[in-house]
Amino acid sequence: MHAGTTDSRMMPDMIISPELALLIEAALGGKSKPPFHLYQSKIVWPKLARMANWHQVRPLLLDHLQSGAEQPDIPAKHLADLKAFAMGQAITNMAFLGISVRLYQELNTAHVKAFLMKGALWAWLLYEKPNQREFGDIDFFIKEEDVSESLATLQKSGFAPDPYRRYLFGNDALKQAYLATDYQLPLEPIEEHTLQSLEVQWRPSYPRYCYDLTWEELSKDMIQVQMAGSTIPIPRMENQLLLMVIHHGGIEQWDKLKYMADFVRLLRKHANGLDWAYIQDTAKKKGFNRLLRESLAMVHMLTGETFLSPQFEGVSYIPSEDFQREILKHWENERPVLKSKSWRIFVYNMRHRDNLSIKISIIAAHLRYLTYWKLLWHKAFWYKKHRS
Repeated sequence: MHAGTTDSRMMPDMIISPELALLIEAALGGKSKPPFHLYQSKIVWPKLARMANWHQVRPLLLDHLQSGAEQPDIPAKHLADLKAFAMGQAITNMAFLGISVRLYQELNTAHVKAFLMKGALWAWLLYEKPNQREFGDIDFFIKEEDVSESLATLQKSGFAPDPYRRYLFGNDALKQAYLATDYQLPLEPIEEHTLQSLEVQWRPSYPRYCYDLTWEELSKDMIQVQMAGSTIPIPRMENQLLLMVIHHGGIEQWDKLKYMADFVRLLRKHANGLDWAYIQDTAKKKGFNRLLRESLAMVHMLTGETFLSPQFEGVSYIPSEDFQREILKHWENERPVLKSKSWRIFVYNMRHRDNLSIKISIIAAHLRYLTYWKLLWHKAFWYKKHRS
């Protein structure tokens, strides 16, 4: 495998704003500029500030603007705002790093099978400076059989399920139905705490989207990393990449530059040492090889870099027109915040998963979800009762 520049990119018929162009450069830091035309040359700084906030790349933007030559002159107010936010993020990230390790150690002491995942881990693992990545919570992946013990352990540490989940978990049948149909459980601090959001997961996503990576698969051949002076086990980098494609691509649909920034950095740091045969074989078995290929092609188009050898089956350096246009449209215009993204995720997966077989499985899984009518009734009852 080799990561390097290449001239195989195709110029897409896409015109973007100078604000988005600058954010792409800041977030991804490619060796060549993305092949887009700009519809104007002057940057509108309030718009850039709003977009940087949406994409959650403000520390990366600040570093880019301060990197030296050929950067636009940023107005003093916007520069001060970026510096203030970056300083706060740095303090938060360092605090969360320590909390993450401490909570992992407490789970491990309680013999809960768990590993740290997503934002807090990737900030430390992938970025030159951990404060460059924005995140606001901590996520643990828990073996499903250990979820109850993990909740008891984390409650001793000051975190409990939010009121909605407490209501559902008050009934054992509803609790088991929730565990069977969901994939994560948000926790809140019981008292005032630096960390306001902690989540436990026991699947990569909702089971009805059929990304069926199990604890056994994810925990095989774990690697050891140093964090805050401690050694903790995490899934190997191949599984980190698969989890990233599932969450950032299959669920979040690459909607923010923060997600692509994670993906690019993982590839730059680790592509040469990855077992790509394992990655592609697993993606095929789980029905998201097409999403994987499109995502890798999007990285190439944006950065001018490729991370695959021709032996990667179905390798492409250009994403499909629909795939790239969808992403760029959302990056340019943001997306409405929905109370539930279930339909949006369903439609996306029906469009971008591998074949008819996996799409039928997704439909069947959604129909099975409807058979949990007691759970659905209690969910609706709780929301109706607490609707503001």
